[in-house]
Amino acid sequence: MEVVEILTGGIEVISRISAEWTELCDEDPSNVPFFRPEWFAAFVRNFENKINLVTVRLDGKLRAVLPLARKNGVLHGIPVRKLRAVFNLNTQRFDLIHGADEAERQSVAEAVWAAIKKSGSWDIVEIRMVEKDSWLGDVLALAEKENYSTGVWEMDGAPFIDLPQSDDKQRSIDDFFKGSRKHLGRELDRRLTRLRELGNVEFVVTDGYSPELTKTYFELEAKGWKGRGGTAVSDNPLVAQMHEEFANAIAQKQSLLNYELKLDGKTIAMSLNIRSTKKTIHWKTSYDEEYARYSPGNLLFRELLNDCIRNSSPEIDFLSPATPNKRSWASGEREHVSFYIFRRDLIGSALRYWKFGVIGGLRHLKAHKPSTMRPVQVSR
Repeated sequence: MEVVEILTGGIEVISRISAEWTELCDEDPSNVPFFRPEWFAAFVRNFENKINLVTVRLDGKLRAVLPLARKNGVLHGIPVRKLRAVFNLNTQRFDLIHGADEAERQSVAEAVWAAIKKSGSWDIVEIRMVEKDSWLGDVLALAEKENYSTGVWEMDGAPFIDLPQSDDKQRSIDDFFKGSRKHLGRELDRRLTRLRELGNVEFVVTDGYSPELTKTYFELEAKGWKGRGGTAVSDNPLVAQMHEEFANAIAQKQSLLNYELKLDGKTIAMSLNIRSTKKTIHWKTSYDEEYARYSPGNLLFRELLNDCIRNSSPEIDFLSPATPNKRSWASGEREHVSFYIFRRDLIGSALRYWKFGVIGGLRHLKAHKPSTMRPVQVSR
């Protein structure tokens, strides 16, 4: 028996199903830190007063969760009512949280679409930063069959490294820096030698959370380009609080790894990483730009990579954005998109044309400039 319910409220609605939600994530397809209740709990405590959790149960067991929020916003300057993902610029990835049984895919998609239709008035449904092969694509297909305007908008990708797996860990490390990465390895050796001429160099790894370590990271990030651009975590107290809460939550699951590169005891590069059996996520990283000529960020990342190979981690996920530096290390890149459904009337059609026709066309005209978002599909 299928039961669809929309739970509306704040942190209490997450707490109500937290244990079942965790079990659902543990099945694997949704075993991503940013899909777990801990992430959404930290997010809601700092950014949302009310959310809507679309839940799907099959034979009484929780099989899918889709966190949504209602917002009065704009679509490229036009005021609209949005039913959108629980999401902001701090969100690294979003998706429909579901189990491992592909046989449930159709029934889950149908249930989610039915809930969206019944959830009240909206001009657009907007779900951003989703992997391209998401089950949410099936929800869009169902909307199209009922003559809703839809669209898929390409977003920035997420580079990743498939790590070599063998019993001889040192050989795997050596092999990684052969071929196209041979020059990278040699250049990092040279820069490490030059850095050691300045003083004592240490790589320090700390497992777990501490306010002091988090403060060190925030201060380091604030000194760099993010601080100058006003996008450092510490520039917004709510963003900082959310990161601290989430870091503390994943540390309690023995999943947080802090890497520091120190010169004479001073931290000149630092990264926060999330460890699981499935992969290692390179979550946050920063370095002291005074030492940029020594590539402290890359030196620290090489230390993380070597440890991941030694510990048999199968992958390092860089998350977005897909910067040139990340791509220089990567072996592949995951595609991210935004899914859009527009209300089924002339206003919805006009909004779809505005985004995918007018705005999309303008972006194509500016194709000589780097763009993180490009329209790839428009349909009715």
